[in-house]
Amino acid sequence: MSLLFGETPDTDDVTRRPGPWPEVNQRVEIFASSWGTWLPSRVEDARSGRLHVAVPQDPAELRPVDRPADFVAVRWTSDRGVGMLEAAIAASTRAGIVPAWELVTRGEPALFQRRRFARVPVILPARAVSRRGAWGVTILDVAEGGIRCLASQRAPFDPGEAVEVSFEVDGRALTTRAEVVRSGLAPGGVTIVFRFIDLPRSDADRLRRFVFRQELVANR
Repeated sequence: MSLLFGETPDTDDVTRRPGPWPEVNQRVEIFASSWGTWLPSRVEDARSGRLHVAVPQDPAELRPVDRPADFVAVRWTSDRGVGMLEAAIAASTRAGIVPAWELVTRGEPALFQRRRFARVPVILPARAVSRRGAWGVTILDVAEGGIRCLASQRAPFDPGEAVEVSFEVDGRALTTRAEVVRSGLAPGGVTIVFRFIDLPRSDADRLRRFVFRQELVANR
């Protein structure tokens, strides 16, 4: 049986389940919507659903970033996968001489055991341009590595064919080269899986942030 993008024969490879908490001195990354990017930090203390983390540095000004007003996301890598959680900043404090935040977490950490890329379901309009013309498609799920789309039965795509795909992520246009992985009949048309080719790092980071935010929404 052929697998769609991001699927594996072993469902445990992509199952999210309660995961371990990060350990003291473990390196983590913190994301806030006001920053628009992941910033490195370190766990200074961990106890009873609370984490003390070093305040991330503003990469442009080399100073601690301003405390965001909304929730933050924390992620870290372990030998079991990628750990993630959401938290509110309860207080600004210090860990010795290091400025720190006390985070109150929202629920248990989630562990994402991925084959390579996580994917999330969406409904987004897109455009795919091949040597035979341009076609409007609808994205059904998206990941850092590619997209799965629904197209009308008139849209011809062959496995391995090079295309250019365009769609919007968080209100900004993204255009990149891709290749057709597979296609198959589906109700209302055909599904086509596109794999991105040489996706620029800035676009990959933007997609990663978008996917993670969608995962957080799904976990609530």
